[in-house]
Parts: sequence; C-alpha cells; structure tokens
Amino acid sequence: MSTYKYNTWGRTRRPKGASGEDRNLITGSTLAALNGLEVSNFNASNGCYRTENQRYAHIACSGSSTVTNMFAYNYAMGFWHELKTVNPADGSRDSIAVGNNEHIIVDINGADWVAITSGSLSVVSMAFSTF
Repeated sequence: MSTYKYNTWGRTRRPKGASGEDRNLITGSTLAALNGLEVSNFNASNGCYRTENQRYAHIACSGSSTVTNMFAYNYAMGFWHELKTVNPADGSRDSIAVGNNEHIIVDINGADWVAITSGSLSVVSMAFSTF
C-alpha cells in the first residue's frame, strides 16, 4: 500500500516558503518585465511565485534590503497588476512597501502568482499561509 503525497499546499499550518523551501531568498521584478512574460515562463528565476491560492504573503527584508512594490496575477484576468493597500478612512491607495529589517503580512486574497520589486542584491524572503 502506497502513501498519498499531497502536491499542493491546501490549508497551511504554518507559512510555507515561496519557493517551497524554508530560508530561501526571492528575486524581484518589475511590472513591465512581468507583463512581457508568457505564463509558461512564470518561475522564481523571473521573480514570479506561485501562491497555491493562499490568503496571505509574509514578506521580510533583512539588513538594508527593501521592497517597493508588490504585484499579483490571476489567470482569470491574464495580466499582472500592482497590488496596493487601501486606506479605509479616505480610500487613498499606497504601494506595498517593506523597510529594512521589517516583516509585513499582506492579504493577497488568493492571487495565483505574486511578485515584488526590490533593489539588487536584496535579502528578501517570502512565505504564504492561509492564516
């Protein structure tokens, strides 16, 4: 009798690394570069991370690293778009940013793929969870 091994994340018990491994650094990208990719080229080396439709992205920057933007892709829409925070008081929108030695949790609402913009030689890690 063989044991079934799940190949998707489902409901996570703890954040899962964006690459599927713990302590893995991620690569940044830009909106123009992302929209120039075919879906078959979405991968970590191009700065694209499959979320397995999780609810939250945990993003952490170490040292002098920063993140200045975050992007989301849904198969239903077919294009990358910048993900922004909305201020409930006045409806203003801001880019998602992560500062030096900072960890934030972003509600990605089940996006299929996400990407970030960061400086070169950045030390940025990302994980996904349902909580």
